[in-house]
Amino acid sequence: MITHVIWDLGDTLITPPNGGQDLQPLDQCMEVHLRPGAQGILRKVSELGYVQAILSNTATSDSRTVRRLLTRLCVENYFEFIYATQSELSHDKPEKPDPMVFDIVLDALGILPEQSVMVGNSWDNDVLGANRSGMHACWLVNQSVSVRKNVTSRVESPPFVIPVYDIADVPDALQLLRSAVTIRSNEEIR
Repeated sequence: MITHVIWDLGDTLITPPNGGQDLQPLDQCMEVHLRPGAQGILRKVSELGYVQAILSNTATSDSRTVRRLLTRLCVENYFEFIYATQSELSHDKPEKPDPMVFDIVLDALGILPEQSVMVGNSWDNDVLGANRSGMHACWLVNQSVSVRKNVTSRVESPPFVIPVYDIADVPDALQLLRSAVTIRSNEEIR
């Protein structure tokens, strides 16, 4: 059963900082805001009974900095766990799509990969990374934020990948995933 939703941060829940990377700590980037409707979507996902977390590739911001940003944006209480990779300027640190960073979050939450859904705008980092780690995914395909460089990579199924146009579609996608997982489990029992 799916119990957790793990969100990407940049271009998924928040607008990017100037220049696209957090070259200064994200909580000090006053141009960074929640994407329209994000707070209501987080509330709705919480009301549906899902535990939520953040997994974000960042340049300079650590997990505490991201928590301070989320506090400034009045949404920090929706997240059980927050992990920022601080890897975008360093080739020595793992980042999405490396399974290691997905394992860090899954271990911190105490769940199996199939109990989670990764929501993000990057096919390469969020969707392929989650899929190769055994997690389901919602891919934000809105052209204003969607990123896909690797057009030849295929996903395994299951886990399932559901495209959504906007984060407003995530609650319905979660319901579809829940149904698909339930149907598949029932078929395996037979």
